[in-house]
Amino acid sequence: MTAATPLPADPTPALRLTPPQEAPAADVVRVPWNSLRRSEFNPRRTFEDKPLFELAVDIYHKGLLQNLVVRPHPTEDGAYELVAGERRYRAVGLLVEGLELVDDQGGESAMLQVAGDYTVPVQIRHLTDQELIELAITENSQREDVTPLEEADGYARLTGLGMKPDEIAARSGHPLRRVEQRLTLAYGLGKEGRKLLTEDNINLAQAQVIAQTTGELKRHLVKLVRENPRQYSAEQLRKLTTDGRVLVSNALLDVEASGLAVCEDMWGLIPAYFRDTAKAQALHLEALEAQAQHDRDSGQWAFVDVLPCSTHGNVRNLPWSTYRTSGPKELQGVVYLHSPSGEMHRHEGAVREEAAKAAEKARQSQWRAQAHAEVAAQPPENRPVRDAAHRIGQEARARVLWGSLATDPKRCLALTVQGLFESASEVRVKTETAPSLSAPLPEVVTLVQRWAAERPDLFQTHEEGTMVNGLYGTEFHAALMELSEGDLLSLLAYHMHDSLHHWTAFSATARPGELAVHVAQQIGADKRLAQEWTVTADYLSAYTIPQLTALIATMPGKVQPAAAPNSGKKELVGRIVEVAGALREAGWVPDVVKFQR
Repeated sequence: MTAATPLPADPTPALRLTPPQEAPAADVVRVPWNSLRRSEFNPRRTFEDKPLFELAVDIYHKGLLQNLVVRPHPTEDGAYELVAGERRYRAVGLLVEGLELVDDQGGESAMLQVAGDYTVPVQIRHLTDQELIELAITENSQREDVTPLEEADGYARLTGLGMKPDEIAARSGHPLRRVEQRLTLAYGLGKEGRKLLTEDNINLAQAQVIAQTTGELKRHLVKLVRENPRQYSAEQLRKLTTDGRVLVSNALLDVEASGLAVCEDMWGLIPAYFRDTAKAQALHLEALEAQAQHDRDSGQWAFVDVLPCSTHGNVRNLPWSTYRTSGPKELQGVVYLHSPSGEMHRHEGAVREEAAKAAEKARQSQWRAQAHAEVAAQPPENRPVRDAAHRIGQEARARVLWGSLATDPKRCLALTVQGLFESASEVRVKTETAPSLSAPLPEVVTLVQRWAAERPDLFQTHEEGTMVNGLYGTEFHAALMELSEGDLLSLLAYHMHDSLHHWTAFSATARPGELAVHVAQQIGADKRLAQEWTVTADYLSAYTIPQLTALIATMPGKVQPAAAPNSGKKELVGRIVEVAGALREAGWVPDVVKFQR
C-alpha cells in the first residue's frame, strides 16, 4: 500500500549548512549551564519525572560525572547548542529552579539549588546539522527509554537532510525494516494519532497500522481507537484497512491469469489487494460458485448456500438466526460464507434453522402422541396430575417463600454467602433469572416504593415491583458506601429474595429442594402457605375425575364436599370450589402445592 507522505507533525527546522571546521576541539571544558541551548534537531521530546528527579539529586551530591556534547551556537555568540546529554542538562535545570526534598517521616524539608551559571563539563565539537542529528540519534538509539515516535522523528529529520533509509539503518545499527517502519510512523501517524501514542492510549502496533492509512480511513481508525482502544487491536485495525478490497491471499481465482493489478505494501503491514475491487470480487465469486456447484452435484448435501458476510463480520461464525452448526444428518448442508475482502469459510454439516425447527416440531408432536397413548393405556386413577396443577403449586410456594424472604435481609445475606460457597447449591446468586410470577409481590412493591421515594437520586421505578439504579460505576459505589448496613441489607433482599426455589417449563413437576423446604419451615412460609392458599377451578382443571375423587378424600372431614356417585368433572370442581373458603380456614393444602420433597 502506498500512502501520501506528509511532513512530520514537528517540521524539520531550517537547515544550517555550517561547513565542518578543521581540527575540531575534542577536549572537555567547563561552561556555564545558562550558556547551553536545546537543539531542535534532537529527536527526544519526553523525559520521565522520577528518573530525572533522582538524577538531579545525584548531580547535586556528586557533581556531573559525564560530559555533554555541544557545538558552537550558529546564531548566538557565546552560546552552545546541545548535541548529546539533554537529560543531564534538564536535571541541572531542576537544580537551578530549586528542588525541594520532603521528609516522609515529618522532618524538615531540604532545598537543593545551584546558580544559573553552574558549570558543566562539555565537549565542544564543530558539526554540521546532519552530523548533529546523526550523533544525537546514535546516542538515543543506545538508550532503552527513547520512545518509538522520538526515534521515528529522528529518522525523518535525517531523510530531510537527504539520507536514505538504508544509510540510516547502517548508521544507527538498526534493521532496514525497522527504519522503514519508523519513517512510516513519523510521516503517516498524524497529529491525533501522535497524541494517542504519546499518551499511551494506543500501542505501537496500533499506531503502525494507522500510519499506513490516509484520509477518511485514517480519521475513522483514530476515532475507533480513541473511543475504545482495547476493543480494536492492531490485527482488527489491519482488517478494517482492507474493508471492501479483495485480498490477494484470499482470492480463489488465478491471480496471474486474471490480469488484475495488485497493490502491495512494501513493508508487509497491510496485505496485498487487487486494485480493481469490482472485477476482483466478480471473478472471486465466480470461482466460489463453481466450488459450491461441485458440492451440489455431489448429491451429498441437503442444500448448498453461498452467502456474503457483513463488512465487519466473521466468516467463521454462521448467522445464528438462520443456521445451526449441527443437526439431523438428512438436514445437513454446506454454507459458503465470504467477506468483501475475499475471505471464505466452508461450513460443512450446517442445518437451516427453519428446517431444524420444523423437524423439532414434528418430533415433539410424535412424542406427545406417544405420551398421550401411554397415559390413555393406564387406569384413570394411576394417571399423573397434569403440569398445570404443578405450576400453580410452584408459584404458590414461591409467593409465600419469596415474600417472606423479602422482609428477612439477614437470611438473604446467609443465602447469598451459601450460594457463593456452594457451586451445586439450590441458591441462584443472580446466575439466572428467577421464574416470573403472575403479579408482583406486595412486599417487594412496598420496598421499591420506599427506595424510589426516599432516594430518587439512587433508584427509579418504571414498573411496579422493580427498580433500577440512577448512578453507575464509581459514583454508584460511593453512594452505596454512604448507606447504613441495614439499608444495604434491604437492597440485598430486593435482589436475593427470589434466589431460592427455581423451576422451568421443563421441570414443572419437580419438587422443592431440601434447602427450600428447610428455609420455608424456618421462616414460617409453610404456615403462611396454609393460611393463604385457596383452591381454584383453574387448579382443579388439571385433575381427572378419579384424581379429584382422591383429592376430596384428603380434605378435612367437616369441610369435605359431598359428591354424588358418578358425578362429572364439572360438578366435582364446582363442589370443591364452593368450600374453598372453609378449606383455607382449615389450613388444607394439596400435596402438589405443599413444601415437601
